[in-house]
Amino acid sequence: MLGLSYGEIFLILGATAALIGPKDLPIISRTAGRLAGRAIGYVQVARGQFENVMQQTQFRQVNKELQDTMAQLEAIRHEIRSFSIMNPGPLTRSLMGDPDQPNAEA
Repeated sequence: MLGLSYGEIFLILGATAALIGPKDLPIISRTAGRLAGRAIGYVQVARGQFENVMQQTQFRQVNKELQDTMAQLEAIRHEIRSFSIMNPGPLTRSLMGDPDQPNAEA
């Protein structure tokens, strides 16, 4: 953590306690704790907002891919229809009422 060992951290805390004095130390400790808690809260809020943005971006990407796939399928469907009209099979001929097709009922 910040390149400090536990011994150095305890040394800094001890020196701070000696400089501040035992009377003001609880007040300063409480204030430092509140500030640290707020900082952690802000970090958690920022992390949550970042995750929301990432999820929205992923949803947009999936939606775009789905729209592209739907457009490709529509193009394929159009090609199949145009091909079946140019070269109709027996089912297409019967549905279209093609006069070139001999009618089995006659």
